[in-house]
Amino acid sequence: MVGENHLYVWDDRFLYLTGAIVAGITRRYTVTLLVSLGDEGFTLGDAQGKQRSYQAALVGHDVPRSLDARRAPLLSLNFDPQSYEYHSLAAMLGRHAVRPVILRQGALSRQSIAAAGRGELDNASLFRLTTSLPRALSDYRPIRMPMDMRVIHIAQKIKKELPLASTLEELGAEVGLSAHRLTHVFSDKLGISIKSYTLWARMRRAVELIARGESLSDIAYDVGFSDGAHLARTLKHFFGLTPSYVAKGMKVHML
Repeated sequence: MVGENHLYVWDDRFLYLTGAIVAGITRRYTVTLLVSLGDEGFTLGDAQGKQRSYQAALVGHDVPRSLDARRAPLLSLNFDPQSYEYHSLAAMLGRHAVRPVILRQGALSRQSIAAAGRGELDNASLFRLTTSLPRALSDYRPIRMPMDMRVIHIAQKIKKELPLASTLEELGAEVGLSAHRLTHVFSDKLGISIKSYTLWARMRRAVELIARGESLSDIAYDVGFSDGAHLARTLKHFFGLTPSYVAKGMKVHML
């Protein structure tokens, strides 16, 4: 079902399809839906080494976990705090760090997954896949949440202007807020600090640049790290992937 490893990256989410993966402890600033594409399932471990097997699971924002999916192909769908799904799935999780979930019968289109796993699914169908899978979870409920266009604007600006970066004062001035007030509003609406969100945006950009074949030292300078080794450690901490694996072991699609 999954040939090469494929990473599909949008502005507010990314989808990873792999035939097999084993990763040590990582923690992401996303809410993650993991779905085994085989009968064998996968295993998640916590920071204390306790392990549990799943067929499908939700993993909360900033939750340390290890992953063993060597027995079956895996779908990993990750939602950025800028997305609606991040907040609706976080509401599903409640106080749980990890929660087993069940997809409704027939919700997973094997044909679409197979095409995505070969890198052949068109962009519109790929994005529809990312919106349909959360709604296919048996306990999923849409939520009502206030929209603050100031926060959305700042989140988009942080991503779009990299490698440039504005100060908190400059960002706040754009939307009529003090730096202190912007920090509070941003965390309140997105559930993540601006500092953490900016680091997450830098990691996403690093993946894109690595996939383009740029040198690690140049990428480190671009995204604000002291050297390539520091960047490599941080990338593995976030994604469980080394720069060489991103460059040579997977196909990256920026959408």
